[in-house]
Amino acid sequence: MSTSTQHQPAGSVDPCACGVCGTDVPPLVGSILTGTGLTLNQAADRFEQDLPLAGLTEVQQRLVEAHAEARLLR
Repeated sequence: MSTSTQHQPAGSVDPCACGVCGTDVPPLVGSILTGTGLTLNQAADRFEQDLPLAGLTEVQQRLVEAHAEARLLR
């Protein structure tokens, strides 16, 4: 009987539960949000002004929101 490395037993933790997998493009390279052409600061500016931020992944959206919040606390 062989075991498959692709099968996850019930109740096991999804290795990609955080939304970022090793094979995915990183959400942020330096200060640039990959795939958007925006820096983190530019995206936070747009977020604060309630302007659309199309094309962000869920991870990028959370990064932008956290960055905007951190700027308010300074």
